[in-house]
Amino acid sequence: MSSLVIAGRIATMVKGAADDPARGRVWLRDGAIVAVTKGTKRLAGFSAAPEVDVGEAFVLPGFIDMHNHLAYNTLPLWFEKDRTEPWKHNKHWPDADTYTESITEPAWVYAKACPEALLGYVQVRAMAGGATAAQGWPTANRGYGTVVRNVDSEDAGSDRADLIYTSVATKIGEPLATAVRRMENGSGFIYHCAEGQPDSRVTRDYTDLDRAGGLLRTFIGIHCTAVSPQQWTGWRKDQAGGVVWSPLSNLVLYGVTTAIPDVQARGISVCLGSDWGPSGTKNLLGEMTVARIASDHFGYGLTDARIVEMVTSNPGTLLERCWNRPIGQLVPGAFGDVTVVRGRGAGSAWKKVVASTEKDVALVVIDGVPRYGDRKVMQAAGAGPMFTTTIAGRQRGVAVPDPADPTKAWSWTKIMDTLREVQQDPQAAIARANARASSGPRFADDAELELFLDMPDTRRTGRAGPPKNPATVTIPPVPTIEHDKAFFDLLEKAPIHSKILDTMRSRFPT
Repeated sequence: MSSLVIAGRIATMVKGAADDPARGRVWLRDGAIVAVTKGTKRLAGFSAAPEVDVGEAFVLPGFIDMHNHLAYNTLPLWFEKDRTEPWKHNKHWPDADTYTESITEPAWVYAKACPEALLGYVQVRAMAGGATAAQGWPTANRGYGTVVRNVDSEDAGSDRADLIYTSVATKIGEPLATAVRRMENGSGFIYHCAEGQPDSRVTRDYTDLDRAGGLLRTFIGIHCTAVSPQQWTGWRKDQAGGVVWSPLSNLVLYGVTTAIPDVQARGISVCLGSDWGPSGTKNLLGEMTVARIASDHFGYGLTDARIVEMVTSNPGTLLERCWNRPIGQLVPGAFGDVTVVRGRGAGSAWKKVVASTEKDVALVVIDGVPRYGDRKVMQAAGAGPMFTTTIAGRQRGVAVPDPADPTKAWSWTKIMDTLREVQQDPQAAIARANARASSGPRFADDAELELFLDMPDTRRTGRAGPPKNPATVTIPPVPTIEHDKAFFDLLEKAPIHSKILDTMRSRFPT
């Protein structure tokens, strides 16, 4: 029986951000929240539990990243050289001259040659930004475990595999009708929808769904940047579901982003997703910062409180409809996922949370288990085997199990050395990948792990596959975990966002 008590300034998010954080404690046992108490009140039965007092830091529900493509997050920001015109839609930029060599081929090599190290890296990167759960995990030839919660496959104790369906590919005809029937039966549907310029061809993703009766309370549309104000009114308020907003990726690729005020006017829950390495932020702290920048630039009028809701209670409300268990709120019976941030700057608690950077993440607890945080805080929280590394200038403890021996902590040095070995000699890595794939039955429970990419490559008949000429594959250096000078240098060279995002650097002081 595992237990943990966290004391600090508690933001339960029960009514969203309507109530300011207040001193209290969160009591966790066996992967769930048992109680949340105010002031100095204590709970019986926890005398042997580790208790960590985080002082004036904010104790929030674990952040939920509702849109990612995690298999690509070992890659840096990408943009097509000399292109200044925004892309039309997400069927457009996969035709870019450098897309296959810059994105598909490097990601394929990592996914096949060192999938375990890839998964280790992307989980630490997510937790460094406060995430306890993420959407967009790669599928595989067999099952694999994660410490960061897998939104795509979570069964919430039901032993059911049909709680949520996801799709990157556009659905029409019978596949679309099937998706609608599943939603009518209570399953969630997370769908890349209408991603591109307003009035472009991808608007049909949304209008086809509307005509099929799919604008339902368990529908979660990713992006929806092409949807017009009038089209939003077709989503009935009593059936309001969710939209996932990834403003940095939208602005880098299309120069526009989702019309958030029109979305909110229909009562639709807005969530944030950091998207992927080639056009997204490194984590949800970065995406909250961009949400702040985008709201100010486009006049959306979002408060900091609303932005915090986009990574906690808003996705929690949507997921609870599918999982029948609370998440995104600190309430009894909820998943034991907690994020502790110190906050940054002056102003309201919510402003300090939105202004936070990787340096301000003090503790990340997933399923009641301390997984990431300041080394001393992790020790006080009773963390199990962990490795120590420095991220954002602070010494961190990270409890990610070694896939070869789950009783031991993985080594950050081993994770990074494995990735760098692939990056520095992709030809040898491709040979190792082929050897892994041919070492035995490919889809056996004990087969060598193999990850499958989820993004299209139209220059390869629509599917991401192995390099056609392994001898020419080159892979850029693995990016750091945190937003840094290299990230901002690339971001400021990307021309399509028209310098809207140039102020992001100043909000992540080094």
